[in-house]
Amino acid sequence: MAISVTKALPDLSKLEPLDGTNYKRWSQKLLIFFEQLDVDYVLFTTPEPEASTETSTVAITSVIPGNRPQDDAKAKYDRDNKTVRGHLLNHMSNTLFDLFVNQKSAKEIWNTLETRYGGDDAGRKKYVVGKWLQFHMVDDKPIMDQVHEYENLVADVLSEGMKMCDVLQANVLLEKFPPTWSEYRNHLKHKKKDLNLQELISHMRTEEANRLKDKEISNPHISFKANLVESSTSSKNRTQGIPMLSRKDQKNPPSQLTPQANLTEQEEIIAAVVVEANLVENKTDWILDTGASKHFCSNKELFQELHEAPDGECVFMGNSTTAGVLGKGKIFLKLTSGKTLALNDVLYVPSLRRNLVSVAY
Repeated sequence: MAISVTKALPDLSKLEPLDGTNYKRWSQKLLIFFEQLDVDYVLFTTPEPEASTETSTVAITSVIPGNRPQDDAKAKYDRDNKTVRGHLLNHMSNTLFDLFVNQKSAKEIWNTLETRYGGDDAGRKKYVVGKWLQFHMVDDKPIMDQVHEYENLVADVLSEGMKMCDVLQANVLLEKFPPTWSEYRNHLKHKKKDLNLQELISHMRTEEANRLKDKEISNPHISFKANLVESSTSSKNRTQGIPMLSRKDQKNPPSQLTPQANLTEQEEIIAAVVVEANLVENKTDWILDTGASKHFCSNKELFQELHEAPDGECVFMGNSTTAGVLGKGKIFLKLTSGKTLALNDVLYVPSLRRNLVSVAY
């Protein structure tokens, strides 16, 4: 009893059509496919010529029973030739398809392609070497993707019969690092041990993972929230409420509520416009600087210069209360960079619950 064995055929849907520049890769993939189908012999075998028909009817009758295996082999060759020819034509560009469609022998098509695109060509060697030398990495693409592209270029050079040691491959790749990797490149150059290509790629993979990890740590996602509170009109106060800072978990005051806006940091730059905020009590001291036009301070000792304010001057708070202004002066802030920032026209408001609050009208 015959047993049928089904083979899993390789997927050729992603095979690029032959256009003349990708013959080496194209031919190797198709050859592997034909080998799995056991039809690759068609590309390298010449079919036996058909038996002569110039014989008598009696002679033909006596020969036919003995030539049955030969006839079966001929029929199999014809079927396999059609299969191979169909795949060759279906994976060509339209221009090449029109050129070879009239040829019935898969072996002739294969030999013609090999002669035209597969033979040794000094011009093609110069082409692959030029692509290898002109390759450079950039900062806006993943490093490892570019490394794999470099490996393919090296493989193309080697496939043309040109020899290149592993240390040379690694040193050339070292010179093609993107600008942001220049410091790491100099670090590798000072190593006394020569690295081959695979060792260098391993170091680069580790370095890229560390950089991505450091970037995630240095750029956490921060969300901001601002509450807009409408103020009441007053003859002595401004018609607009003073924007103050509000923590994210602070409840809105029982007065009129307006929509809220949430801002989430994207990468390294964040821009926020605070329209209105509420001052809340918290024992933790902090400083907020929004590039505002008004600054308030409740600690008199922080003022380097202080002048008394006119009687009756006050500010309107976000919780519908007023706070008296007792003076106006200058405060110096010591930055972590070592520089000093001077804030002019800072209002001295003792009733505030923070040392320094900077806001914008």
